[in-house]
Amino acid sequence: MTTPVGTAPAVTVPLGSVEQLIEDEHTAIRGHLSHLRGLARDLPTLDEITARQRVGAVLDFLSGGLLPHAAAEEAVLYPAIDGLLGTGATNTMTLDHEAISSLVTELDTAVRGHLGPEQRAETQRLLLVLEGLVSTHLWKEEAAYVPLLAQLDPAAYTALHASIAAHAGDQGHAH
Repeated sequence: MTTPVGTAPAVTVPLGSVEQLIEDEHTAIRGHLSHLRGLARDLPTLDEITARQRVGAVLDFLSGGLLPHAAAEEAVLYPAIDGLLGTGATNTMTLDHEAISSLVTELDTAVRGHLGPEQRAETQRLLLVLEGLVSTHLWKEEAAYVPLLAQLDPAAYTALHASIAAHAGDQGHAH
């Protein structure tokens, strides 16, 4: 199976819509995911200080941007989808979030202390696994859930829009 990792499904969404807000957040996240892939590629040749700076920036994004995004989805988006499809319809996506959170914790642990060859190899593995899992997760949301949002009643759609817009504003940008 070929998963279009790194790209969103080709869907035209109205500007300012819930769908657009989600697309904008996912586009911003994909931009950060390229940093994970780049760091994994570069890590073997980086000096200790540069490696720590770049890993720190990635961890800041994961902890301060990606994980709050996931929490907002669980609080706002997934209940709306469950309302359309039935309770528990989004459970597998929540499990993705749990796996992502666990991997972020593993990454944070892996980079404590000296970044020798073994720690760098483990860090590379975790960065690439995270990049793949998050890319696939975003693709699944866009392919399976975003097209359903038009089925929400107007009041639910408006409430969802307000909640997602508030989350994006809390993050200082679309994340």
